[in-house]
Amino acid sequence: MSLKDEPAFQTVLAPDSYPRTTASPIRYMPILKDDVVIGYLWAATTDDAAQYVPREQAGDPALDAAVAWTRRLRWAKANGVSPLAALRHWSGEPEDGRAGKVPVGRPFELPTLAALEELAAAG
Repeated sequence: MSLKDEPAFQTVLAPDSYPRTTASPIRYMPILKDDVVIGYLWAATTDDAAQYVPREQAGDPALDAAVAWTRRLRWAKANGVSPLAALRHWSGEPEDGRAGKVPVGRPFELPTLAALEELAAAG
């Protein structure tokens, strides 16, 4: 292999995470950065799924936050926190420079994950 060759990356170990899809209704909270909605943190109401969905029009800050939320959700899963409890865990915490913040309040509910993905894409 020379420096001109494309490197081959291989995941050796990744922490366990919640499933990223669900057929269940979901609860979600907006993720704010500088008082702008950059994405949504969601949890399934009847199974073990949870994830962060970036808001398309929020650009790079929304995508950067995805890395932080993946790390946070992996921490929650490793510590036995249920997805719905994880949704509430960060509510009201100070804004993180990368992840943003979850405002205080009750989660919103949608019948499907697809509905939230449409919301994130709509702007």
